[in-house]
Amino acid sequence: MEGGEIEWAEMAGQFHKDTSYQESLLMEHEVLNTTRGFRGNPNLTIIPPTADFRPNSPPEGAVCVYRAQVEYGLMLPPQLEFKEILNSFQLVPAQLSPNAIAYVYSFLKLLQAQGIAWTLMLFRSLFSWMVVPGYGGCLALRSKMRKAMFSGASSYHSDWRNYYFFVGGDLGIPLMPGTCPPETAARRGISLLMEA
Repeated sequence: MEGGEIEWAEMAGQFHKDTSYQESLLMEHEVLNTTRGFRGNPNLTIIPPTADFRPNSPPEGAVCVYRAQVEYGLMLPPQLEFKEILNSFQLVPAQLSPNAIAYVYSFLKLLQAQGIAWTLMLFRSLFSWMVVPGYGGCLALRSKMRKAMFSGASSYHSDWRNYYFFVGGDLGIPLMPGTCPPETAARRGISLLMEA
């Protein structure tokens, strides 16, 4: 055996013993796979997760993005209409469930197919945000029409929050979440003001 082969055997042995190293390589692979569509954009910086950077504490100037959100259609940087939604409600992508991403982009495609012009007022009149129970303030999109506008997206969310990365650069969206009260709470507040 030559020296290189012995070193390789030791490295392979270490790799099999060290699960945190395996996990970091798998995470890096997931990030590379997920970001291949926008990785070449010189205006964006892709940052893999580390012990210091978690979804609720991203690197300065970056936002957390979940792999499932990209799989459900999130574009980076976001298209103008999606930027307008995030800026209007002071949301960051990490606050949105993958289904919310899918529904927003489906809605935009539906408007385009029907020749209807996008307006934030139209979006606000058709949808409201609701907190997804058990997901720490994550928001889902709810139709105000008492009838589901879209179907087909999975409502099963098991481990989607385990796979994330960070994107920095000129995104044109909030970097920190603001306060986005659920629609019912906002309506209740207006009713109380009118009664006073």
